[in-house]
Amino acid sequence: MNMANTARGKSEIGSFFVNQHRGQWIAFGLVLMLLVAAVDYATGFKLRLTVIYLVPLLVLTWVMGRLFGVLLSIVACTSWAYVDAVGGRYINNPSLLYWDWGTVLFGFVVMVVALTELRKALEDAHFQSRKDALTGLVNKGGFYQVVSAEIEVCRRYKRTLSIAYIDCDNFKMVNDKFGHHVGDELLRVISKTMQRKLRSSDLPGRLGGDEFAVMLPETNAEACRMVIEMLQQRLLHEMQEHNWPVTFSIGIATFLRMPASIEDMIRQADKLMYAVKNTSKGAIKQEVFHA
Repeated sequence: MNMANTARGKSEIGSFFVNQHRGQWIAFGLVLMLLVAAVDYATGFKLRLTVIYLVPLLVLTWVMGRLFGVLLSIVACTSWAYVDAVGGRYINNPSLLYWDWGTVLFGFVVMVVALTELRKALEDAHFQSRKDALTGLVNKGGFYQVVSAEIEVCRRYKRTLSIAYIDCDNFKMVNDKFGHHVGDELLRVISKTMQRKLRSSDLPGRLGGDEFAVMLPETNAEACRMVIEMLQQRLLHEMQEHNWPVTFSIGIATFLRMPASIEDMIRQADKLMYAVKNTSKGAIKQEVFHA
C-alpha cells in the first residue's frame, strides 16, 4: 500500500489487541491504580506496594502506549520518593533516596518498554496475517475487520460509507492464454494502481481470486462514483498497456445508514457487481441505501 493506506490499514488491523473494549480497559487500569494508591495511603505507605502498582501501570501502558507508560512511571516513582522523603525515611542517608528512586524507575521503564515491544510484535504478526501475500493489499479477513470498525464509527457519527466491489472480466482467459504467472502479475498491477490512484482515506483489499473491494469512508454517492470511474479508467489503461483483454465490472453500494453487518454491506456491493457482469460487463452500477 502507499504510506497513508499502509498506516490506515496497519493501524486498524494491528490495533486489534488494543481496540477491543479499549474504554473498559482504560477505566479498569485507572480504577485499579486508584485502588492500590488508596490502600497504600490508608496503611500509611508502610506496605511497600510498589510491585503491585505494576499491574495497573502495565494495563494502561498496553492500551495507551509507551510514552504514557514512561510518563506514568516517572510520576509514580517521584511521588513515592517524595512521600518517603517527607516521612523521614532518608534522614540518615539522603543519597539512598536517589538510588531507590532511580532503581525503581529503571525497573518500571524496562517493563514498560518490554511490554510495548511485545505489543508491537503481536500487532505486526496480526497485521501480516491480514495481508495478501501476492498483492500486498489487505486480505479478506483484514478488509472485513477494518470495514467493521469503520461501520461502528459511521453508525455513531451518522457518516456515509461506500463499498466498491471490483471483478476482473476475462481474467481466466489471461491465465489460460498467457499462464498463471502472467495472471499473478496482472493482479499485482491492479494492486499497485489502486495504491497509487486511490485517496489516502480509501482502503483497497483483495477478497480472493480476481475480486477486489475498496472502502470509501465519508464519501457521498457522486464523489464516490467519480473516484471509482477514475480508478476504472486507470486500470483499463494499464490493461491496454500490457495487452491484456481485461475489463472491470464494478458495483458500488453507498450507505447513508449502516446495515446490520459488514456481510450485508458486501452482499449489496457484490450483487450490484454481478448485475453488471451478467449484462454488459466493464461498467459501473451504483445504488444508494438509506436504511
